[in-house]
Amino acid sequence: MGGYKAPKKRLHREFMYLNYDTIINSLSAFEAGKVDEILQKVSEASDGGLSGSLGANVGPANAKVSAGKKKSASMEEELTRSRTHFSAFDSWIKHLDAEDGVGELTAWDVETRDEIEVGDTVRFEARVTLSKVQQVFFVFLEYVAQAGDPNSVFKQPTAKVAELKKQARPIENMIRGAGNGRNIQVLAAPFGVDSPRVVARLDEQYLVGGAQMVEGDFTVIAQVSNLVDRGEVVPALRILRDTPPTPVEVTMMTNVLDGFRDAAGGLGVTIDDSDTSYEYPAVIVHPIAIYR
Repeated sequence: MGGYKAPKKRLHREFMYLNYDTIINSLSAFEAGKVDEILQKVSEASDGGLSGSLGANVGPANAKVSAGKKKSASMEEELTRSRTHFSAFDSWIKHLDAEDGVGELTAWDVETRDEIEVGDTVRFEARVTLSKVQQVFFVFLEYVAQAGDPNSVFKQPTAKVAELKKQARPIENMIRGAGNGRNIQVLAAPFGVDSPRVVARLDEQYLVGGAQMVEGDFTVIAQVSNLVDRGEVVPALRILRDTPPTPVEVTMMTNVLDGFRDAAGGLGVTIDDSDTSYEYPAVIVHPIAIYR
């Protein structure tokens, strides 16, 4: 016997990703009163806090104190939002579990893949990694940023920086998400099994710990968006987001991504056809929560 006493329950969750808008909207649909209760409790918890004193002592002599209070109030507001999001998740997942509303993966192969349906909410343990195309894009965009930094070892002449920025613009457009955030494509291999491939697109605004936390072993809760059929080809990245992918767009995106294969090789990353487009039996999911 070793020297470790394992916990009986894992009560702490370290979130990498939490799509709180999806959770709150879903929770509102079947338990609207619970959402109102959560918001009310959070509001009551923040009453009497620092924000209530911001109106006082606003003269020049107290400018520094006022600024400190504003900063503290901003921190309190952010904490309040966080409490709301995690409280909503806790209520949401408890409700789904109580109603047997979450499918559980206990193995991963083509037979299991064919048992799930579009619209199912599923939970599984997975190894999460950036897609290879995304790895190359992020490295290139970081290089472009460093090239324009006079203090960087990658600093380039002004003319070269201008050319690099021109090359970066289409890439930034392809990975653009909501607002000013990025759409981060990851692969979630259930139990470390790479095939059938499970693809998830993370919206940067819902990352809890920043992009540096994206890779690792996590519990994933997601809704199945697409079970790629035989003969169907889904490009790894989209140009036209509001329409289904057409053969023309698939060909165009495949050609664009093919152009990055040599660059990827220089970074030690091998990109093949399965990285530039997804075919049967790939599964595309809408991630809701990723945590450990």
